[in-house]
Amino acid sequence: MAVTVQGASDEQLDDIYEQAIAAREERRRRRDEPPLIRIWENKTVGMVLRGVVAAEYAGFFEIEVNETAPAQLVLPFDHHLAKFCWERRKREKQNVVLTIDAAGERWGGLMSNCTLTQDEDLARTVTVDFVHDYEMFKHFPCWANPLSPPALQIPNAWSLFANAIWGLKVTLFANLLRLNGSLWQLPDDPLDPESWLATLDYKRWQMVVKPSLLTTDTSPLRYIHSEFENFHDVAKPILEDCGLMVTCRRWLIGDPQPWPGAGLKRNGQIVVDVVDKSGWYGQTSTFGKIGSGLVRTGLEIADNLVDETRIILDKPRRAPQYSVSGFLGVAPEQPWVVYRTNGKASTVNSVSASYKPASVAQVTVGGKSAPGVNELISANIKLIFNIMGSFILQPALGSVVESIIRPWFEDRLLAWMSIKSPLRSKKLGWAHFPENVVHHSGQAYTLSALLAMRKEFRDTNEQWAFEVNIGDGAPYLIGAPGFGHWTIGDRIGCEEPGADDGYVQVLQCRKLRLEWDADTPKEWTATLGVPPLRDPVEWAVDQINTVTSSFKKHGWL
Repeated sequence: MAVTVQGASDEQLDDIYEQAIAAREERRRRRDEPPLIRIWENKTVGMVLRGVVAAEYAGFFEIEVNETAPAQLVLPFDHHLAKFCWERRKREKQNVVLTIDAAGERWGGLMSNCTLTQDEDLARTVTVDFVHDYEMFKHFPCWANPLSPPALQIPNAWSLFANAIWGLKVTLFANLLRLNGSLWQLPDDPLDPESWLATLDYKRWQMVVKPSLLTTDTSPLRYIHSEFENFHDVAKPILEDCGLMVTCRRWLIGDPQPWPGAGLKRNGQIVVDVVDKSGWYGQTSTFGKIGSGLVRTGLEIADNLVDETRIILDKPRRAPQYSVSGFLGVAPEQPWVVYRTNGKASTVNSVSASYKPASVAQVTVGGKSAPGVNELISANIKLIFNIMGSFILQPALGSVVESIIRPWFEDRLLAWMSIKSPLRSKKLGWAHFPENVVHHSGQAYTLSALLAMRKEFRDTNEQWAFEVNIGDGAPYLIGAPGFGHWTIGDRIGCEEPGADDGYVQVLQCRKLRLEWDADTPKEWTATLGVPPLRDPVEWAVDQINTVTSSFKKHGWL
């Protein structure tokens, strides 16, 4: 049957068809490409390519959200790159750098361990372990005042109130300037003239921050505070609160410049950016069904300040990214990628799903009476017995009696508070664990007791996790934006194994692993789970405590 399209000629339709076929073949070609594995030799400034790995026995690399991830290569000992990694005495510099390019993603990191093994047949293999460049942030202290020498740290704490992305970038850049461009800091090799020039030019630094404008930053406002803590510890609570992710990618000659006018020209510079992967605290999809699609919801806290639920939105917004022709990726406010796990329609090689039900429906906290209770009882006892003692010439009788009977009334009245979650109790049913008690949680009927109660409810809440082994391009491509439909940090759906109604859980990809060996082509494994979200009430109190503590250190309070 012939199909006609109004306004389009046969030649135009043929051109569109040929372009679509060419695009599909190009994506297929990129999908089937083996990872590009390169080992780099360190220099005083920059790196030099030592060689491309093409004869490894096996290898893998992992990418994890806001955390250090490993990579490993297993090489024959007679491989020239294996000898380069093993023969440390022949290298000019000790550190060895690895980059792996796959599906638009680039894994970069430093060698952490090199092991030579020899079997009974005298066959030798070299196993080289690497750690991701994110490890840099765990050895990157944020000084109280990055622009002054160590002996003069005034003020005594770094404080910045700004949008999260811009503020974290400024904090990182200020300390990069301290390490590389400060008059108080010696270069890495003081006897090398080139290393002195590197301190004056960011294009020679090991790490650079991708610039962004404060006026275009839509991330939430956050208070950034540091007293010589490393950048990982400073940034991670903020990243988790705001759904952000730190990316660090080594720039290599031949890559496009990371931003207009960057002018990078040396291999190996780490370009750091903070990207928005949020969606949980706004509208997004958390569940759905194969037949009816994913449901858009928003977060709501119940009146008892304990129960949290997601409400279905009547008029959800459409993500503008999906209106762009040729867009490849996932918008956090409107996930769309769903993997099937049941029957002949399954699109995964294997899946491991775990579900941990909620345990208790009631939580009790406290241990000490509410503020003022002990004091009020004590004052009344003293008053009554002092009046009685005045008739027998013992005006201090009240203090004596109060000290004797104090163990009988102290922390006995209003010392505990208990809340039962009606939503959880209804879900768990008649047979369930009755109650948990949080000991040493402070005074009852206070904000600290409420936080302890919410934390216990959160710790005992139900938990979902998936680990799926996925074929690339079956049907979705895995890779960086522009190369794949989704990648690390994106929220994707996975059909619940064994669910006959096609129920879908939408979870964040927390870890990606690419593995291959001499006999097996590359294979992706994704770990999906709920991000470690902080309690909103606990977060608010923590922010108040942080700001108050910082103001006290500055002498403002």
